[in-house]
Amino acid sequence: MEPRAADLALIENLRSARVAAVEKSSMASVSSVLMSDRAEDQFVYVVKLLDVHPALGKVAGRRVLASLGLTHFSRVSDLNEAQRTAIRQACGETA
Repeated sequence: MEPRAADLALIENLRSARVAAVEKSSMASVSSVLMSDRAEDQFVYVVKLLDVHPALGKVAGRRVLASLGLTHFSRVSDLNEAQRTAIRQACGETA
């Protein structure tokens, strides 16, 4: 069965959103992704955002995930408000 053009467009849209979200995080702006209302941002894996964040990196980011009881497969949509706040604080992005 061959994928339809609409399916391929949806997949490309989600990939583009993931790349944009990771790029924002690499520029120390994980808050803009975590607090976003865009549906596409909700499908991004949190571990990808933390891996590239300049304040954390791979090891520290995974420690933050573990301390919050999250897995490597947790998406932004899986986070509750307390977890979003804790991640922002760990990244040094809260006032």
